Amino acid sequence: MRMSIFTKLSLTFLLVLLPFYGMTLFLNLKGSQSIRSEITHSVNSRDAFYMQNLEQEINRLSQIFYELLLDKDPMLIGVSDNLSAPDLQDKVKVLQKRLQLVKASSIFVEKPMIYFPLMNRMITPSGVSDYNKLQNPDEADRLSRNVDPNRIVQLADGRLFLSLRYPMNADFERPPLFVVMLELSAAQLKNSLRNIVSPQQGDFLLIHTKENWTLSSAQDEPTLQNLKSLAADKRSGDAQAGASSVKLGNTTYWKSYVTSDPLHLSLFVFIPDEKVLGGLRSYEKWVWVILVVSVAAILLLALSLYRIIHNPLRKLVSAFRMVQQGRFIPIAENAARDEFHYLFAGFNRMVSQLNILIHEVYEKEISSQRSELKRLQAQINPHFLYNCFFIMGGLIKDKEYDKAYGFVHYLRDYYRFITKNAEDHIPLRDEMHHAQTYVDIQTICYGERIDVEIEPLPDRLGRLLVPRLIVQPIIENAYKYALVCHPAHGELWIHHKMDNGCLTILVEDNGTGIDDAQIATLSAQLATRAIPREEPTGILNVHRRLQLMFGPDSGLTLCRSQLGGLCVMIAISIKQQDDTEDAACTE
Repeated sequence: MRMSIFTKLSLTFLLVLLPFYGMTLFLNLKGSQSIRSEITHSVNSRDAFYMQNLEQEINRLSQIFYELLLDKDPMLIGVSDNLSAPDLQDKVKVLQKRLQLVKASSIFVEKPMIYFPLMNRMITPSGVSDYNKLQNPDEADRLSRNVDPNRIVQLADGRLFLSLRYPMNADFERPPLFVVMLELSAAQLKNSLRNIVSPQQGDFLLIHTKENWTLSSAQDEPTLQNLKSLAADKRSGDAQAGASSVKLGNTTYWKSYVTSDPLHLSLFVFIPDEKVLGGLRSYEKWVWVILVVSVAAILLLALSLYRIIHNPLRKLVSAFRMVQQGRFIPIAENAARDEFHYLFAGFNRMVSQLNILIHEVYEKEISSQRSELKRLQAQINPHFLYNCFFIMGGLIKDKEYDKAYGFVHYLRDYYRFITKNAEDHIPLRDEMHHAQTYVDIQTICYGERIDVEIEPLPDRLGRLLVPRLIVQPIIENAYKYALVCHPAHGELWIHHKMDNGCLTILVEDNGTGIDDAQIATLSAQLATRAIPREEPTGILNVHRRLQLMFGPDSGLTLCRSQLGGLCVMIAISIKQQDDTEDAACTE
């Protein structure tokens, strides 16, 4: 593929810059992957650390349960009838102090209490109260049946409880002596979870897999439902922790999770992908911005190169093409005093000198060739005149007046073409029309003895300029040497073909008076460039004029005809004319 200097320079700039931008984008991608991996490891470690601390805290509270269960004071109170008895007041106060210590020992404990089902009474750090006034009976029974100190139960009002009954048997038909209960602070749990992910960073979701309760940073129900849907495919296999990328609507979330089997809790952390890689994404956008700006700069540079280098070069190349076509036209010099100004000035001086040489030498040569062409044409013009009056006289003598009248019209057209048209070059369609006129004249002379077929030319080929009298003399020779003296029925076939920018007009006959040796002799005469001193034959005349106009690739070629006689091929090189027309259209 041919490319101009302008295109090559533009592509060179792009090929130099694009690898650097590609490496920048690659490094940005690798950096985002590395940061994502580090953040994944960090958040997973933080989630695991939080869950481990929560397990330890719940285990510590479980130890408090066991200590209270082994204490004799709750046992004695549990078997009594009335907490208001004087002998039990001191034990109640001791338990209240211990409950106060339990509350102070953990930020997650909202309210510790000991429930005595037989009396339907409850000891809290603030005193003794009626349990039915504070709790639903069904929920009280639910807490009283719990024997797992690590089980976090959520009541209907959303409060969270740890509970353990005494005695810890599975006989739920008999009520326990007492139940130790710890109400957990949901607000403190949320605050501790906000240390993992703040509201500005993302959301969290704590799910109890058995109790089916949740604790979330969501402020409304739709957000909570979205978080639950994102947590639905929480993990693959039996993995206790992990991270993945999930998509909800048009937002992509970076999700991490950790699971605690002892507590039956799963913690999910959801961070929008923009929060994690937002900075890197902005850098990536800047890289694209820089790439676009660079491409724009390259285009501006290319435009500058086009104006500074390509445009003057194009003008210079166009001027050289016009010189090749024979048009010696100076080009406008650049106003800037640069190298192109020097080239344009030198080109104009060269054109001026060439014009002088053309007028002194080339015009003389052209004039000489045109004189020779006129002389050769003058030799052809009277070639047919000698027999015209003889044919006319014969027609009139035989009283064939219609044929004579038609013959007069054909002769009129024939000699009008020769004498009236003073142009050296004519369209090929006019030349073929003149050949048809000659064939019509001969048809009147020889009737049906000779069959002639002339293939019509396309309009594009008909507009081709050629020397006058290049087809009719060949047809005349065919009549004279092959068709008139044919022992049987004469045939003449005139057709054309195109091959690689060369038009070939073929004149074929079925004559029997020429052999291969004679064809070779005539071909050798055509190969000689010099014109003989004696009057040249019609074939040599046409061959010479075609070469004068179209160059050495044009002219006549002889061979054996498909009809059995002689085939004269008239070659006309039109490739140069097509290139000239294409160049003119391009300009």
